Amino acid sequence: MTMSKNHSDEMRSTASIEHARVLLAYVNYPVTTATYFERVLRRHHQVVTIGPKIDAGLITTWHLENMKLPIHDQNIPSGYEPDMRALWRRLPEELRPDLYLWVESVSGYFPVSLDAIKIPKACYLIDSHLQLDWQVQWAKQFDHVFIAQREYLEAFHAAGNRSVHWLPLGCDPEIHRQATRDKQHDVGFIGSLTTARRVALLNQVKTCFRVAYERSFWVDMADFFAGCRIVFNNAIKNDLNMRVFEVLSTGSFLLTDMAENSGQDTLFHDREELGIYRDKEIRDAVAYYLDQEEERERIAAHGRKIVHAAHTYAHRLEDLLAVALGGKRDTFSAEELRERSVRGVNLASPSCPMPLPVAQVPRRSFVIPVLDMSPASPYNITTLLADLQDVEGDVIVVFNSEEMAARLKGHPRIDYSAVMNHNVGVSRAWNIGIAMSEAPVTFILNADVHIEPEAVDALERGLAILPDAAIVGPQGSFYRFQTLRDILYLDKGATAVPVEVDAVSGFLFAVKTELFARQGLQFDGQFTPCYMEEWDIGLQCHRRGWKCYVVPTTAFDHEWSGSIRALRTIRYMRREETSGQILERNRVLFKQKWERIALEAGTPGLFRTLWPSYVRTLADKLQEQGRRQEAEHLRNDITATFPEEEAVR
Repeated sequence: MTMSKNHSDEMRSTASIEHARVLLAYVNYPVTTATYFERVLRRHHQVVTIGPKIDAGLITTWHLENMKLPIHDQNIPSGYEPDMRALWRRLPEELRPDLYLWVESVSGYFPVSLDAIKIPKACYLIDSHLQLDWQVQWAKQFDHVFIAQREYLEAFHAAGNRSVHWLPLGCDPEIHRQATRDKQHDVGFIGSLTTARRVALLNQVKTCFRVAYERSFWVDMADFFAGCRIVFNNAIKNDLNMRVFEVLSTGSFLLTDMAENSGQDTLFHDREELGIYRDKEIRDAVAYYLDQEEERERIAAHGRKIVHAAHTYAHRLEDLLAVALGGKRDTFSAEELRERSVRGVNLASPSCPMPLPVAQVPRRSFVIPVLDMSPASPYNITTLLADLQDVEGDVIVVFNSEEMAARLKGHPRIDYSAVMNHNVGVSRAWNIGIAMSEAPVTFILNADVHIEPEAVDALERGLAILPDAAIVGPQGSFYRFQTLRDILYLDKGATAVPVEVDAVSGFLFAVKTELFARQGLQFDGQFTPCYMEEWDIGLQCHRRGWKCYVVPTTAFDHEWSGSIRALRTIRYMRREETSGQILERNRVLFKQKWERIALEAGTPGLFRTLWPSYVRTLADKLQEQGRRQEAEHLRNDITATFPEEEAVR
């Protein structure tokens, strides 16, 4: 078998870029392309972000009000023209990155003195079809230039740029997901309506068919796409835009024009992964694909497989790093990307099993440990199963009682179950249930919870869009490790925005299944049957760079200790104790475990609470509202109460 030059380069460079340190520069707003790069980088590499965040005026000008996402400060906040020479001098040598990566985001963000950064510098330019004049000049400051629009490679070379490479846009399968197979709209479109041609084409379609239009983003956008029989796309100056990859990723049929010289015709074939229209015949094309449902859905399903096999942002970042840091001569050509996508779809071997067919992959799973009928609560396992009757997802019940298993045998809403001879506690039951889950998102619920679909959607959305989220729930806390006491507990309805917390409450939360299946998270069985397991998993996440969030929702109800309050003692494994005895023992075990880990790893900062950061955010908001004295009081209080936290800021 012969091997292409690019493939050979790729094989040689992989080892050198496994754990890159990247300084990622962009203007932060949640739906810009750089956020997808950041998500991938944080999974496998070390990343520090630098730059300003978008201002409120631009959000209005660009009609971004429906983002529904928090806008966070970068790790290193800056203005639009930061002096990189001054920053580089202040940065200790041991903290300096391997790569500086500037990604096009908001116009006007142009750091100065880039020549002072003595590491490889790369830029990623997206809108060359609209911004070519300044881009070909700005790019000259970088060692490697990556552009999303292939047609303009020669223009960059002609302007004197070296090491210029085509790197098309892509998709993020976690965000651009296939959330539903129910089609509510015949034809749908999300995007700007600023070009006469695009408006005219949509107007043509509207004369004969129902066209749905939204201005939405991220998972809202993906859910809209997934609900369309046909999604319309129209290139501006032959750009290969984000919509092409994002629609294909959601499993819906894409009807697009032919973007000449963009690489589209090589990457994706007409009537194989998408459909191509000609302007004068667009109504005929829509009519055909609405009528030919089987063909349309077959094409869409194949398009989803192809785009996931070679066109995710993880693929793009791997290629970029291989060139910028690994010595690879060039990024993949359109022909090589096509070959990789087809090979990825067809690949199957015992050592690399194919994933479940899309139709068999559950959207989510619900894991419910059950000991009894929650006698101290108005809710129990039967009411919870009724709540979940019309909610999509696998229900996995881990019975900690053979009696309860017999009582609910054959219940129509239980998809899978495991029966324990004895009460093994919640930690072990959660681990068993997560191990049985085949869905990307797993919900953990106490049997004494009442939950509504809105809460499921809110938690699932938070897990998908919040930075580095591993666990999300509607309630949680900040606590101080030294005293093992809560500083603040965020109860139901306590916040209107997502808040990063030290620990999420264990009666209802959602996790990314892969972090348990492949990344080493696990609930510690020594805290059986209950207590301290939430704080423990929070520290496990913090140690690995993942985060826990409280997500605002009130679409649930829960009364504490639906079983424990009705029991004088708790039987578990071969033991029997009061709840007070269990709590005291597990507090001691928790502190001993993590003090040992911190000592062995040399990471005393592991125990720093997020409370000071939360209070500083509140103070900043008060400052913006003109309430300066209140803001200063909060800052002074944090400095006095947590001097050890302020010392390391």
